[in-house]
Amino acid sequence: MQAWLKSPLGAAMLEQEQRLVTDQLNDLFGYFALQLGFDGDISLFDDCRVQRCFRAGPVLPQNTASQPFVQCEFDALPFDTDSLDGVVVHHVLEFASNPHAVLRELYRVTLPQGRVLIVGFNPLSLFGARMLAGRAHAETLWHNHFLSATRVNDWLELLGFTVQKTQFGFHRLPFHRTANYLSAGDAQWALGLRYLPIGAVYVITAVKQVARATLIKTRWRPQVTINPLPVAKPSVNARPRLLPVPSATSPSTDSKQ
Repeated sequence: MQAWLKSPLGAAMLEQEQRLVTDQLNDLFGYFALQLGFDGDISLFDDCRVQRCFRAGPVLPQNTASQPFVQCEFDALPFDTDSLDGVVVHHVLEFASNPHAVLRELYRVTLPQGRVLIVGFNPLSLFGARMLAGRAHAETLWHNHFLSATRVNDWLELLGFTVQKTQFGFHRLPFHRTANYLSAGDAQWALGLRYLPIGAVYVITAVKQVARATLIKTRWRPQVTINPLPVAKPSVNARPRLLPVPSATSPSTDSKQ
């Protein structure tokens, strides 16, 4: 990858990617921004407004004076959870051994409402046909996972990202002699080719969404007063009649005796 990006075709593609990424980072603010990639000498943060920008990857760069660099694996990032305002992923998913693990790490380290930019090769393009023809050789640049923008968008949404925009670039033939044809300057921007989904590369912009707990308010109901049932009163205030108790011996019998 590093050697190919120094070729005329790779340098022209990198120029187009730089412009697409810069267009998405103009309104990004915050404290920390990270760039993941195989080539640590590439910097896509030229016009980024984030205070601290640094790069990370498995290969140490040759020039370490420009920006800080952290050597790490893509699926085990040594950063705190919810700590990065923005992450630029430069051709990592198509060459990573486990793209799902890389996306999970991106979701973990990104702040809520943080932004993730994923740069990848578009298999639905002329470069995709070139990659398909070169898949027979395992050690070439064209032997990769063949991840389309639609597929990556689905993975991002399943993790909890919201895809805001998908742009495409480098609508050219995959040959070195046509590298400078239809340059990456104002011509492509004026023609609106970045929205034509047949470019050699795509740049996906996604925002991390976090589900928030919603408090369910209790519905206030009017208090119901239960009145006691009325008891029927007697119409006549009558007292019970007491019957006389008869004595054991009557007085008439005693007088006769």
